Amino acid sequence: MTLKEAFKILGASKKDSEREIKSKYKKLLFLYHPDSDPGKERNLEDDEKIRQIIEAYKKIRASEGQPYYEDDALIFETYENREAFSERNVYIQLRIYDEERDLPLTKLARGKYIWDPDMEEFSLFSKSVLEACKDLTADFNLQNSPDKIKDLFHLMMQEFILPADAARKLGQKSFEDDEKTSYVFGGYIKRKAEEHRIEPGIPLSLFLRDNKAVAEEMISGKMLGTVSFDDDALYYVILPLLEDPQIETVATVKSADKISRGEERIHLGIQLVIPKALKDEMVSNIYLIKELLK
Repeated sequence: MTLKEAFKILGASKKDSEREIKSKYKKLLFLYHPDSDPGKERNLEDDEKIRQIIEAYKKIRASEGQPYYEDDALIFETYENREAFSERNVYIQLRIYDEERDLPLTKLARGKYIWDPDMEEFSLFSKSVLEACKDLTADFNLQNSPDKIKDLFHLMMQEFILPADAARKLGQKSFEDDEKTSYVFGGYIKRKAEEHRIEPGIPLSLFLRDNKAVAEEMISGKMLGTVSFDDDALYYVILPLLEDPQIETVATVKSADKISRGEERIHLGIQLVIPKALKDEMVSNIYLIKELLK
């Protein structure tokens, strides 16, 4: 197998990052693995496709001087939260680089699968949870209860996300030692332009209030406002981690710019220091969901 053939098998490009290539490898491996859909009739050609996918990934890793870990192929054992209330579909969007076009949406599996940022785009993950939510609202006649539907969606999302695991995959690693690793994320605060100038580099405290991330200046204690995130997935990843006393959190002002007359956006670098020994616990909101469905 040539390197060009390896990239073509994974639907990848030399311009892709290491994480993007690994993500495409995982998606394809999951697509043809028997654990993805146990009820599906097994195609004998799938074993050969799995062999080619693994060989292609090995080839690309070797060309970059990176090791290949066999346990990458064993990604299916921890994917389900059996205590989740409902099953959901798992979708992926594959792309043909030679033709520069996306293939139709592919349904990989259906089950109580935990979201893996390396395998599922967040938009497709949230689409799958919304579909499951809509099925429940139809079954329990909740179509005219928008507040209940919103609460139901958030409760179901929590059951399929492992915040620390997702943070490790979504964040930009800034430093690491034997006990912990620091990851940086992007966020911002919108506020009215004031005489009080916010200088780059100012450290901010970040904490949770009314299920929202709030920032204040460490030195002056001045409240700056509610933090929004550059990536929608981070609302379900960072907010739960702000409640964990094992995780150190600090934000730094990166820059500020005017977005309209009298309004500005303050850009933040948000750092989470996560202990390597920290393990996520799967969430079960079965009883809360049952109460909503009454």
